[in-house]
Parts: sequence; C-alpha cells; structure tokens
Amino acid sequence: MVMQGKGSRGFTLIELMVATLVVALLLVVAIPSYQSLRQEQLVRAVTQAIYTDVMLLKSEAIKRNQTLNLLIFNSGTSNWCYRIHIDGSCTSCADACSSIEGRKGVDAGEFPGISLVGSYSESATNIRPLNISPRRGTLTAGNIAITLGSYAMQVKTNNVGRVRTCAVSSVSGVTAC
Repeated sequence: MVMQGKGSRGFTLIELMVATLVVALLLVVAIPSYQSLRQEQLVRAVTQAIYTDVMLLKSEAIKRNQTLNLLIFNSGTSNWCYRIHIDGSCTSCADACSSIEGRKGVDAGEFPGISLVGSYSESATNIRPLNISPRRGTLTAGNIAITLGSYAMQVKTNNVGRVRTCAVSSVSGVTAC
C-alpha cells in the first residue's frame, strides 16, 4: 500500500519574503536603540570610574595624612587619561604612576569616543590636577565633564569635600546638574 502525502512541506517564497521583511524592520528599529543605550552606558561607566577613584583618593589622603592628586592629562582631546598620583613623577599618560588598591586611572582607549574635560586649572604641562587634602578630604572645586553623543554627565567636586555625579543631558535616572 502506497501512502499519498499532502504534497511537499515548507514555506512558500512569499512567506519567506514576508518573514525577511519583518526581521529587517526589527533590525532597523533595534540597532539605533542599541547604539543609543551603549553610548549612555559608556558615559555612566566613565563617570562611575572617576567618582570611585576620587572617593578612594579622599579616604586615602585622610588615612595617609598627605595631599593626593587625580591628574587629568590631555583634557578635551581624544587621547585623554587620568592618573592617581601619590608620589614620584607622573607627567603623562605613558608614565607608570602610583596606584591604590590596584586602581591607577583610566585611558581614553578603554572608552572609545568618550570626551573628558576637567575644569580645574591647567598647568604649563597640560595637566589638570584635582588636589585632595588630608584635612577632612577637602577638594579643589570644579567638575569633570564626560560626553558621548547626546549623553553628558559630570563629576562635581567642591572645596568642602563633597563629590557627586549629575546628568547634564539625556541620561535617564540620574539627577540633573
């Protein structure tokens, strides 16, 4: 006895084209949203890294009873970096500067596209130091602005030792500056 089937099974060309069109439309909508989310998360990550390092330096300055520095090199350029400075010579991103608990600072290469600008007074060698005093962890007043695309945040410091982060624009869930 031979069984007769219903014919060949599968998708028609029209069904495949409709499925491909639906996938293409989803990608057109999803890719820009993903890129936007990625930019926002990069700005948040750099801001959090700076905030963490400043707070670490504050506690370390009090513990050591000595003034410590967060040095910002090449502020406003694409090859910025910042370094933790305790002792020795730290004059560029290439120097082997100090570290505390394994943290030495951050390079622009770790966060592509991020712009970092410090408002602290620039020295003759293009270094913007954030000085942290051992006296109650007081700081140089100013801010460090972090930007990528339409996303911008700041790490704000004041001369009585307060450090906070805020959103300049477009960062959801963060207090505005």
